[in-house]
Amino acid sequence: MANELDSVASYAMALGFAIRNRTVLVEGTTDVELFHLAARLEREAGEPDLLGGDLAIVAAGSRDLGGTRGVIRELLCLRGMARTCLLPNGRPRYRFIGLFDNDKAGRQAIKAIRDLDNSILEFKDVFRLWPVMPLPNNLDPPTMQKTFERENACYKGLEWEMEDVLAPDFIESFEMECPGQSHVEDQSKGKYIEI
Repeated sequence: MANELDSVASYAMALGFAIRNRTVLVEGTTDVELFHLAARLEREAGEPDLLGGDLAIVAAGSRDLGGTRGVIRELLCLRGMARTCLLPNGRPRYRFIGLFDNDKAGRQAIKAIRDLDNSILEFKDVFRLWPVMPLPNNLDPPTMQKTFERENACYKGLEWEMEDVLAPDFIESFEMECPGQSHVEDQSKGKYIEI
């Protein structure tokens, strides 16, 4: 008898989400493409696979189904369903986190998702993109927050989107790899690049 999909895997498959045991939900398909390109370039440079093993980067939706609202919707849904999918040792089979841009919409999304479910914690279950994304030895949310704020002190008050952290040569690689994607803002030149 073939293995049946659990409720989380069935839901994800129905939406076209390629989830794994550890899944990061991002605002859009361009974000996913940027992560995959970065992972491939790292592999080609002889570095470890950034997305290997149990990690997946998934767009919460495309167009109107994505964005901050899409991440909120799908994160709440997937986290709720994941509570019923346990490994034989009783630990959760899946872990879902949300990654938002560190802009007004991203900050509002963090507040909104916490208002809907106060068990969701920033720096544990949801993150905003920062120029430096440190990984301290202690993963409790208050320690993570202090580390993020300390490591990003020189950027205080600036908004960050995925495209803001890209070097110009990475943008050129993205243009070649992903023709037809919407646009990526080239911060080094202060303009949008149509792809």
